[in-house]
Amino acid sequence: MEKYCGLSHLFMTVFLSCFSTFMVIPPMTDITLSAICPGQDECSLAIYLTGVQQAIVGLGSLVMMPVLGNLSDTYG
Repeated sequence: MEKYCGLSHLFMTVFLSCFSTFMVIPPMTDITLSAICPGQDECSLAIYLTGVQQAIVGLGSLVMMPVLGNLSDTYG
């Protein structure tokens, strides 16, 4: 367990990133639903657009994390 103590900052950063992402998903769906289909309880377009947005965020993270890692290695 002692070897993981040095990684506590990394674990906390990953936890906060995931936590903030998962806290935003349910309200984002409701806001998209009320903006695109006002007065309706179901709207497949709002759910589809929310999924597209989440996919774009995931792909952006996939592309940018190695770039940020290289910048961190270069500039400290």
